[in-house]
Amino acid sequence: MITSTHKSAIDRLLGPVASVLVRLRISPTAITLTVPLFVLAACVWFVRARAVVPFCFVALFLGSLDGLDGAVARRSGQVTKLGAYLDAMMDRYVEAMVALAAAMVSGYWVLIFIVLAGGMMVSYAKARAAMEVPVQNLEWPDWAERAERSLIFLAGLAAGAAVHWKPGGHDLFWWTLVGLSVLIHATVVQRMLRARRYILQRSS
Repeated sequence: MITSTHKSAIDRLLGPVASVLVRLRISPTAITLTVPLFVLAACVWFVRARAVVPFCFVALFLGSLDGLDGAVARRSGQVTKLGAYLDAMMDRYVEAMVALAAAMVSGYWVLIFIVLAGGMMVSYAKARAAMEVPVQNLEWPDWAERAERSLIFLAGLAAGAAVHWKPGGHDLFWWTLVGLSVLIHATVVQRMLRARRYILQRSS
């Protein structure tokens, strides 16, 4: 919902950095491919160092660069459908890398799998609907889009390490994963119902 409803505001925030990158002639594709490499390096370091809170800040910073390639593309006149496709594919890899690293450190493999699987289904619910009828991105302002999922996931991961309160014998990251699982799969249902409505309305 954040990226769907506040895309123009995010673009304005990234504007100054994007303008500098345009002047340096750095292509949007280079940014799209470079950010996941930084995320991969951060994840490897996280698994080795087990430094949870610093990793969360690094991941949050790298996540804030998600829209930078698009901002550069718009300012340099290099907006393409292939670029948008590549960006979406790299986003899925980034999400998977962060989830895998967190599972290796926390040991919450089953819960993180449920969260990750739901996140992929959220994306697929829209992509599959687009194969049946025309849809627009702004028509899908749902509860647990990738930005929301990432923020909640990282906040819970940090809280689980920094706060030693364990209600019911589980740390706050465990509870965050439980709540996130419910929210994400509710979003899948939300998107499926919307897809059903669009398909029925637009395929006739």
